[in-house]
Amino acid sequence: MSMSSGRLRALFLVPALLLLGACATSRSYVQLAVPSSGSHVATEGKVAVIDAVVDERTFEENPRDPSIPSLKKGASYALDAEGRLQAIARKRNGYGKAIGDIQLTPPQSVSTIVRDLVADGLRQRGYRVLAAGESAPADALRVKVGIQEFWAWLTPGFWVVSMESKIKTTMAFEGSSVRSAGAAGYGKKTAPTGREDNWKQAYDRAFEDYLQQQKKAFDDAGL
Repeated sequence: MSMSSGRLRALFLVPALLLLGACATSRSYVQLAVPSSGSHVATEGKVAVIDAVVDERTFEENPRDPSIPSLKKGASYALDAEGRLQAIARKRNGYGKAIGDIQLTPPQSVSTIVRDLVADGLRQRGYRVLAAGESAPADALRVKVGIQEFWAWLTPGFWVVSMESKIKTTMAFEGSSVRSAGAAGYGKKTAPTGREDNWKQAYDRAFEDYLQQQKKAFDDAGL
């Protein structure tokens, strides 16, 4: 690379770094808005119990792909399994290097959000949705959910940055018969900075996409 081209590249990267100034190197906390389809009318006798929502994501220390979950290094940032339920994104600087991470504000977690998304889809189908442990009829639909993906990442550019998010789940249903379904959602927000509101918008779009895909999955499962 010539000296002039190197200087030119640096000149373009300076604005990008400045635009990413809102992305602090520390840990940030956000609360995501979970969409709802509105009022639902339960059909007589249709009851669903969400027995479990399990986080099955795999975290890596130095992933080559930013879409793979990872956490900021250091003892003060280490999280146990319970703490990782709040981990939803990794921030990056203008060179694409991972810096801080983003956590959900407790008690919100990836499990509570996914439960709300699945519950909303079941209510659209006339189910009265109960939590595990609640009294339910013997023929109630039992639901177990696994979270394979729930993550957001940032890709820097010269003048804008892109924040992308993805959600992927599997669902097992037990009732009169055993069935399964899967659903995934994707969202992207392009903006001048990596402000927290832009991360939220990326997730808003992923949630809406997920609900559409979940509806088709429920249709295919005969719910």
